[in-house]
Amino acid sequence: MSRTWFNGALTEGPLAVARGERGLLLGDGLFETMLVLNRTPLWGNMHFARLEAAARELGLGFDRGTLDDAVAEILTGIPRLHHVLRVTLTRGTAARGLAAAGGSSSLLLMLDAFDANMMLKSVALSSTAIRRNPQSVSCRLKTLSYIDNIAAAREAASHGVEDALMLNGDGNVACTTIANVFLLKGKSLVTPARDQGILTGVTRQTLLHSAAHLGLKPEERVVKPGELKEADAVFLTNSLRFIRPVTALDRGPLAQGDLSPLIQSLCEAARLQCGHDPRMVDLGKSGR
Repeated sequence: MSRTWFNGALTEGPLAVARGERGLLLGDGLFETMLVLNRTPLWGNMHFARLEAAARELGLGFDRGTLDDAVAEILTGIPRLHHVLRVTLTRGTAARGLAAAGGSSSLLLMLDAFDANMMLKSVALSSTAIRRNPQSVSCRLKTLSYIDNIAAAREAASHGVEDALMLNGDGNVACTTIANVFLLKGKSLVTPARDQGILTGVTRQTLLHSAAHLGLKPEERVVKPGELKEADAVFLTNSLRFIRPVTALDRGPLAQGDLSPLIQSLCEAARLQCGHDPRMVDLGKSGR
């Protein structure tokens, strides 16, 4: 099912957006996307905390109570199936000028069904010349300014693959258009550090925190592109797909090490929070 909540109420049909809405005109806003299981936003508090911190940094109006009420309203009575919840916060309307403060912020929530079969699917990557800038706010925060990612994703699609590997200005591995990158090398769980032009993903953080319990040593550091070909396994993480094994880069095959302990750890954490293993596609049949 699909639902929309906009600036105070559930609504149907097209949205009436003010002509000075800066999210539309300038991409002046933030968003978070998360999986909903059993009517529960998975790692929702982490997503909302990241949104709040970014809003404060950018000077966007944010009220956690309003957001919590909106989330509760949009989730009330939905089937106990997989859904995706997107929360978008913009500066709202303002006078002309990039530095204009704006009035009341705009808050938009969208809920849609999510195909659980999309989770954990392997992916092939192609490299792109579009670079991530570690000093850029749009790389570090989850802003509406996604044009670099869009261009890279379209480039990847033109090569017949689903996602693109993005390097930073120094030529080191940063991320893909929609995910963080991990390497498994022996007992080391390696991922590009925060200063490498990445968005610090919620699933990334969850996995790093559980590494020690799996007998792995987490390493956040500079990752050279050549290391991907030498790793026991390369995989991606994001909030909807969880872990995605990378099978190839630029049509060259990559090693396929065992990722089952990592997958099990993430899914068990999700089950403990939401009451269902996200791999159970039919989890809602008995609890509508």
